[in-house]
Amino acid sequence: MSENNLINNSPPSLELISPSGKAAQFAGTGDESESRTFFLTLSHPHADGEGFRDGDLLAVSTYHDAEPSDLVVWWTGSERSQALARVEDDLSLRAVGGFMPPAEGAGLSASVRGVVVGRLRRAELA
Repeated sequence: MSENNLINNSPPSLELISPSGKAAQFAGTGDESESRTFFLTLSHPHADGEGFRDGDLLAVSTYHDAEPSDLVVWWTGSERSQALARVEDDLSLRAVGGFMPPAEGAGLSASVRGVVVGRLRRAELA
């Protein structure tokens, strides 16, 4: 079992990046009004059956509406608060990858930032 599949002690995080190569055509020039797709790098995910790995590149669309079973990025308005969740049948958010669920009644309003529409993984050397 690889180290990436083990539960680790570091908190998971998502970082906004500007992709290179073919993915760059979907990201626009950095002005969020120009593009409805942005990219996040996933760091330190915890094993939970979702199959996430450290370094996964996630394509996130602000164009798509979130539906039950979709993987979404939610936040409270700051990039540091971004987290991953699955949309449940009752439209609640279930935290995945070791991220915390949205806090209820904490004075901060969590909202869906976008739907994950793609996941790219770095090639692994055998």
